[in-house]
Amino acid sequence: MKWSSKAWRVAILFLWVPGALSAQVFNYEPYDDSDLLGDFERPKKLHFGMNINVVKAGGASSVFYNGTGLSDLGDVFRELISIPERLDWNSVAGGSGNTARNQIAQSLGIADAGAMSVASYPIDQRYDISFGFGLRVMQRFNLENAIVLDMDIWRLKSRGAWQLNTGQLPDQGQGSTDLRDFGIFAAEDRMQFNLGYRTASPIDRSASWIFELGGTMTATRIRDHYIEVAQNTYDLIVPRGGQVFTGGTPDLTWGIGYGGYVRIGAEAYLDAGAGLEVAYRLGYDGIVIGLSDYRVFNHGLQLTWLFPPPQVAAASF
Repeated sequence: MKWSSKAWRVAILFLWVPGALSAQVFNYEPYDDSDLLGDFERPKKLHFGMNINVVKAGGASSVFYNGTGLSDLGDVFRELISIPERLDWNSVAGGSGNTARNQIAQSLGIADAGAMSVASYPIDQRYDISFGFGLRVMQRFNLENAIVLDMDIWRLKSRGAWQLNTGQLPDQGQGSTDLRDFGIFAAEDRMQFNLGYRTASPIDRSASWIFELGGTMTATRIRDHYIEVAQNTYDLIVPRGGQVFTGGTPDLTWGIGYGGYVRIGAEAYLDAGAGLEVAYRLGYDGIVIGLSDYRVFNHGLQLTWLFPPPQVAAASF
């Protein structure tokens, strides 16, 4: 038998059953065929859930970590320096201690440390795929329409390669330039809030397609930024003016950016009003790192477990 359009609209999994007794506890009850015979009250429920995210961040903002030192942290305690500056940077202002240049030359067996220079900076600085977790609050107005608030956190890692010109002749004097590749790395924390409107299109009584559109606020903070040479690391974020911190190094401040997103996927309705959602998210996010503001496309897969709605006790009069 072919279902009518009205039957498809009401083919959902759970029904709010009003209590007839005093102080009765309400919750979802499974539908049966009789529910499709006429109009009925769809559930209006507040849901809480947990998100598991797999994120591929857009690489536009990773240019901040390319080792040129052209960006500004906007921090009164620390500054971002370039790789050449780091080679000659000394932790004691005005000091004459052993610099990174001398340490690297010794590690690589280079006789003339002063001949070393940077041959090239990363051209493909990128973010690794990362995992994150979050929480969801969702208010259903009915099974088709809802307002969703997500808060997700994750740590991103960025990597690239730069070249060091040792100033020596390669291959026992055969050739003109001795170039060696080394890594440049960074890590940042991100906290993101998504507020959106979600609509669902029922597939059958047990599942629906979902579509969501909304706005985002993303907070970003740098955790680490360094180069690695011969298994030694050299920070590219250093104390400003040779300052010495007491009581621990203060964290860098969060940068706040704004953007928007779309999310598409499917939700399966489970027992007691719970749900399991799988969705793809495309975000056009504002990412603020230091004083630099980027607009990037971020891609993510999200698995959300929606807990059964809290039971509500109500007295009838």
